[in-house]
Amino acid sequence: MKTVYFRDFDTAAHNAAYNLYRALCTCKEAGAGRLVFDCAKRYELDPAFCAERNLCISNHGYNGPHRIGVLIEQMHDFEIDFAGSTLCMMGEGTHFAILDSRNIKVRNVVLENPENMFMQVRVAAHGDGFVDVTPMNGREQFAIRRQELVCPAPRKTCNYWIETNIEFTPDGEIAYGTADHTMGNYIPEMRCEQLADGNLRFYDVRRYPPVGNILIISAARRLGAGFFLCDSSEIVCEDVTVHSCLGMGLIAQMCENIHLNRFCTVRAEGLYYSATADATHFVDCNGRVTVENCTFEGQLDDALNIHGIYTRVLAKDKNELFVREMHNDAKGIRIYHAGDRVQALHPQTLIPYTEKTVEAVEYINGDLIRLVLSEETDDIRVGDDIENISHNVELVFRRNTVKNNRARGMLIAARGKTLIEDCTFHTSGVAILFESGGAYWFESGGTEDVTIRNCLFDRCKHGGWGRGVIECVARPATEEGKYFHHCIRITENEFRMLPGDAIPAAIFDNVQTAVFTDNRMMTASGAPATVVLHHIGQAEVQPDTDLETVPEEM
Repeated sequence: MKTVYFRDFDTAAHNAAYNLYRALCTCKEAGAGRLVFDCAKRYELDPAFCAERNLCISNHGYNGPHRIGVLIEQMHDFEIDFAGSTLCMMGEGTHFAILDSRNIKVRNVVLENPENMFMQVRVAAHGDGFVDVTPMNGREQFAIRRQELVCPAPRKTCNYWIETNIEFTPDGEIAYGTADHTMGNYIPEMRCEQLADGNLRFYDVRRYPPVGNILIISAARRLGAGFFLCDSSEIVCEDVTVHSCLGMGLIAQMCENIHLNRFCTVRAEGLYYSATADATHFVDCNGRVTVENCTFEGQLDDALNIHGIYTRVLAKDKNELFVREMHNDAKGIRIYHAGDRVQALHPQTLIPYTEKTVEAVEYINGDLIRLVLSEETDDIRVGDDIENISHNVELVFRRNTVKNNRARGMLIAARGKTLIEDCTFHTSGVAILFESGGAYWFESGGTEDVTIRNCLFDRCKHGGWGRGVIECVARPATEEGKYFHHCIRITENEFRMLPGDAIPAAIFDNVQTAVFTDNRMMTASGAPATVVLHHIGQAEVQPDTDLETVPEEM
């Protein structure tokens, strides 16, 4: 195996991005199997010297040219060991893009981006209708214009309005009972001024966060990612730490067999946040996704989200369908190929009623796709949704810790076998959520075989974002004798419930077989924890719970 050493390219102290670009080009041209860094250093990547590709990154909302710090494209059997180095993206960009490649390993690297469109502040005082805050980090990215706090765009051509603010206690937890907009109003609807002492004062406040608590004021647009993987297979990321990035820590789409080992989102010293969005996200993948020995902390969305994509039938012919990628965050992703099997389903029930084979695909534009089927389309209705069932990813999520992040722990919509074991969850929202949607997010699909075992759920759902510790989201409509999920087993876990015992330990909805057995339940009052059942084929629930059965709608 030919090895290339980065020291041979590390010659321009202020041009680390270009040095990386030259090293990777040399590796590709020479067919090298390894790129090795000798020691841990800090490299500041100037986006002006980074590679660029037009990318459609799912769930980021921005398609087009992206600057890329480490571009691995059409490569195979290749490994990079960064020896613990830090890659600091100094502006708008994606740290890593692995495109159309196979058998790639990335090891021993730390990611940062200081220009992530956050301001961290401490609540200093409040009075009648106002709150004063002291900026701690990120103030230079924000401006006050016409009494509105805004964040100028990276290229300074427009303003980004403030999307949300998140509240932490000084010890780093999401403040109890809070979600987004913790001052009771949207920040764009609150007047703001800078006081003589440098503090910011917000007026028109409807809720007063306790003095000393920390607010993360976010104008963050997902203008890049830590890692973006597309059309690639056999990918390993090991000993990776994401302190900050412009989007998700890792987003993979149309990939096969991904292994994350000690891939962590961790807050840098003095900060209360890490990644701008999800720690990890997997879209329309195949094979197996393995996530193990990871810590996900401080990211401002879920630790893991895994799903496919529904499209909507706009028109049809004898054996043709014209389908649209409905959500803006899914546009431009090429999810269909000749030979794929697809199902049609009603967007309210998401229960399939017919199955077809794709013979040919034509991508007409970023929204519209023409599917030529081997069968006729008489039984498919315009306005219904189409799911590609050839993408059946398995998920193994084990020995991981999820804590102190905005939103939920995991969103599961994987058709393959799913195993979640030996993990610890301390989440402000639902720890594990089963959710798909055929009317807004258009994220598919129903689970087949899920096991959750030997996990600790420690005071989960202490903020907003959901209704239970583990929850299946209800469909707007159901069909008698048919179920969206096949089998979900929750067994041999420990649940430490919040004081008040009002949050259900589990909500099973639209499940053929629901199992909740041999779990250790710890409630503050000693009363049984609640398990909720709705539209269930068969259920086995341990006797020391308060079983609540919701009747079917008439």
